[in-house]
Amino acid sequence: MNYKELCDELVRILNLDLPPVGVKFLKNEEIGAFQHYKSDVNYTFCQFIMRAQEGEQLLANGDNIACANGASALGFRPIPDKLKTGEFFEKLGSFEKEAGRTVMEALPRFELNRYAAIAVSQVANADFEPDVISIQGTPEHLMWLTLSVLHHEGGRLTFSTAISNGCCVDITVIPQLEQRLNVSLGCYGCRNATSIPDEHLLAGFPGHKLESIVNSLRSLEEKTIPRTREKKAYNRLINS
Repeated sequence: MNYKELCDELVRILNLDLPPVGVKFLKNEEIGAFQHYKSDVNYTFCQFIMRAQEGEQLLANGDNIACANGASALGFRPIPDKLKTGEFFEKLGSFEKEAGRTVMEALPRFELNRYAAIAVSQVANADFEPDVISIQGTPEHLMWLTLSVLHHEGGRLTFSTAISNGCCVDITVIPQLEQRLNVSLGCYGCRNATSIPDEHLLAGFPGHKLESIVNSLRSLEEKTIPRTREKKAYNRLINS
């Protein structure tokens, strides 16, 4: 699969402003091949994604992820007690203490030490096959992305979020654990720590689904997408 060419086509059809980012989950024995990736940083995981969108190639691990919530969700550190009990969220003001506790209890996460590091790069520049691909865009962009999955698979989709861990869990852990597309509204953390515009949402999907998604987008591009973007039905209404 030519990930760069397929991602270029995905960007073109969806008309994305920002490039897709790929992540690769690494075991200890795989880290050596990524020594040229930058790791002497102190970023939240959402900042890793943002910096990768800007062109950096990064290696995230338990020592350089600045957010304890994200680092523990990614399996790099034990869950701090203040997160487990909800005390952290109560102090932050995002949840009542008991609600915060249940949010942490229900949070999908990697088990501790499942991976040793995560390589993060624009898909166009990546020298790896991405396990997960993340996208940032408008609701309209992600509507077509979602339809591209349904176009092939049918059924209905359900998205999972707690407005916490938007980048690290919603569009990274969940697509990897459940092998499916997930769309996120983001969270108070990533909207505080990154340049994400207010109107943007986030999505992540397994990298192996890219070819199927782009094939569906090609079909949608023939008629459905242009007709909808032209707003023909609306224009008939206002011009009648």
